[in-house]
Amino acid sequence: MHIGASNIIFQNALKLRWNTTLAETLLWERLKGSQLGVKFRRQHPIGMYIADFYCHQYKLIIELDGSIHNEPSVQQNDIIRQRNLESEGLKVIRFTNEDIYKNLEIVLSNIKQNIHTPPSGGRGAGAGGLAKRIIPCLDVKDGRTVKGVNFVDLRDAGDPVELAWQYSQQGADELVFLDITATHERRKTMVELVKSVARQVNIPFTIGGGINEIMDADILLNSGADKISINSAAVRNPGFINELAAAFGKQFVVVAVDTKNVNGKNLVHLNGGRIATEITTEDWIKEAQDRGAGEILLTSMDHDGTKGGFDCGLLGEINKWITIPVIASGGAGNTEHFITVFKETNVDAALAASVFHYGEILIPDLKRELKRNNIEVRI
Repeated sequence: MHIGASNIIFQNALKLRWNTTLAETLLWERLKGSQLGVKFRRQHPIGMYIADFYCHQYKLIIELDGSIHNEPSVQQNDIIRQRNLESEGLKVIRFTNEDIYKNLEIVLSNIKQNIHTPPSGGRGAGAGGLAKRIIPCLDVKDGRTVKGVNFVDLRDAGDPVELAWQYSQQGADELVFLDITATHERRKTMVELVKSVARQVNIPFTIGGGINEIMDADILLNSGADKISINSAAVRNPGFINELAAAFGKQFVVVAVDTKNVNGKNLVHLNGGRIATEITTEDWIKEAQDRGAGEILLTSMDHDGTKGGFDCGLLGEINKWITIPVIASGGAGNTEHFITVFKETNVDAALAASVFHYGEILIPDLKRELKRNNIEVRI
């Protein structure tokens, strides 16, 4: 969860991750690898802040304070920072560096207690948890935004950079750009598109399509993308997820999964849905999470473009056990579909394309309706 973290915040977080203090290093040695039963992340971007340690499952932030935090001005900033984070449904606990050096076991005991007492409302939709995200998706082919039904019959939907600017003005929380023919046609995602979008929008955006190597991701992130999305390359080489997570951090890695029900089984499909595999969607998502995915973008091919609603059955089952954010994709046709997917599945975000591209749903109207239905969103 990044709560609208800018690209600058992501870059600063990456720098801090490689320049940790001694106290941070000592605590990380006891947190990493789910030693306390949950996963923590180091130097994690959250809005305009960077958390020293963050547990998504329990929305828990751990802050380590050095001597500078005794300064009155810094203490005041800490109070404001904590108030802002707690307003987003996060819990913040603080320790001093001396606590780590002298009382590490007591610190760990305190953390364990807080792990099992999440903020008021917990993860439930509309119960005071983190705000749900609304994410327009722009499928890009030959430099234009396109949209089809069940991954076929594509039609033009406009200039992706112009649409990105419009969505950022409307209040979209994030954007996703997928070069839907990149893998199929063996070409790379357009770096110039990423640079153009980065110049125009002030909200996080993810880029995907044809990312097969660490260098591909590095170029895209350095060009202005906030996160990268991998799909077919990850299935063909699962270790690629590990490599990306190790190189850039889990929060930069989105694993997109295209799923279709075949003879009663949810099966993963590759190359923009053109190639079926024998891999079950549930097993693949578990493996992707274990290997270091920071988010799952789950698209139901059976629902995609139909405007008949999200696949709440599959999304709900997966979100019962997954510990990283899930983005629901495929099937949005009206405002009620967004209300339903958040209430029935409690996913972290909902993604749509055509209903936004063609003005059938306006994001400000959608968010107001979600708010009226007690679903927390940022207006």
